[in-house]
Amino acid sequence: MELKGKKLLILGATATETEIVNEAKKLGVYTIVTDNHTDWSLAPAKYAADEAFDISWSDMDALEKICRDRNVDGCLAGYSERRVECLTALCKRMGFHCYTEGADLGVIFSKDKFREACVNAGIPATAAYSIDDEDIVFPVIVKPVDNAGSRGVSVCKDRDELNRAYEAACNSSVSGRAIIEEFLDGDDPRYEPVFFYTIHNGTATLSNSLDRIMVDFGFGGGMIKQAVGNVYPSKYLEGFMEKQDRQFREVFRSLGMQNGCALMQGKMKNGSFVCVDLGFRLEGSLSFHYSDFINGMNVVQMMIRHALTGTMGDDALINEKDVPRLAKHGVTITLLATKGTVTSISGLDEISREKCVIYVSQKMREGTVCTRLADYSQVFGRIYLCSDDRQELIRTIDKIYSTVKVLDENGKNMLIGRYDANELK
Repeated sequence: MELKGKKLLILGATATETEIVNEAKKLGVYTIVTDNHTDWSLAPAKYAADEAFDISWSDMDALEKICRDRNVDGCLAGYSERRVECLTALCKRMGFHCYTEGADLGVIFSKDKFREACVNAGIPATAAYSIDDEDIVFPVIVKPVDNAGSRGVSVCKDRDELNRAYEAACNSSVSGRAIIEEFLDGDDPRYEPVFFYTIHNGTATLSNSLDRIMVDFGFGGGMIKQAVGNVYPSKYLEGFMEKQDRQFREVFRSLGMQNGCALMQGKMKNGSFVCVDLGFRLEGSLSFHYSDFINGMNVVQMMIRHALTGTMGDDALINEKDVPRLAKHGVTITLLATKGTVTSISGLDEISREKCVIYVSQKMREGTVCTRLADYSQVFGRIYLCSDDRQELIRTIDKIYSTVKVLDENGKNMLIGRYDANELK
């Protein structure tokens, strides 16, 4: 179905929503974005869109008025469960197509309930505890049951740390609840595998995989490890496909997931993948750029198409081409920033011209203030590399670290962490 001229309302206006705007424009779609930031430097997608509003994406009455006044054809959101819940409610009001229709979001968006669904399906899971349990084996990890990313997440090595972290996690939770699980470092603590699915007309297809390269910056205070890069495909892909792919596809089916995309982040335990987070939404590290570049399959465009037409696309084509065994190697370098005010940025333009660099995503601008030593919310940007030549990737990664500079008000480099490209050899 022709999409040119159709109008899409996008909930959220961060740098990440700019990706939806850009992909929609490639399809000829008229884009409208909204969030409650009146300072558009905090909402850069407003500059990229055809039209923008300073209205909260949770204000259903105001959003309904926009949709009716502007003759909007569909709506899309991603990157957080709360946005997707608002999307679901708005689409129901307006009679729009919504990829979450029929899905049990009460389980999907709750870490403790999804963990229980995995256990019931015979899928390995972490040990879980109640805050009142006396037999807790430390260390444990504490998380809000309904938050994405690393917000409110802490690793605790004793009861005192647990009590403080549990209160903080509950305060970070929309529902006021937290989950306590064994802290699983994995068979190899450096790697956190992530598996991606495209779901279309009730069929879930494994479409991509990666290993997050984790670093402990040694700042303490229960701070969790941060990813300095992603490597595609995951070194655990073949074992996962052989032993667990079918199990997870059955879980998705049992939860009513008919369309959309899903990502599962976890750890390896005794050779099996243990899912610690499920995302039924677009994901913020923008891994779709690899499937798009290598296979010509773009899940963001599929989600836009579904929002406007009710279909993700040609099922046979998706089954044929949206596959996880990528023909090239991919590496995403995640540039993390530490405390300070971004005062000077250099080197990105030069790096973007490198042969194997397929995309550069810059999330911060001069004047951005970072308040934490290290945090997933302080990603300066990501650089996406793809090649069938490992040596070319290694050379380019080394050049990134020697070329890209982000300086604070005192002239100090704010970028922290490094992926050892020699691991690619």
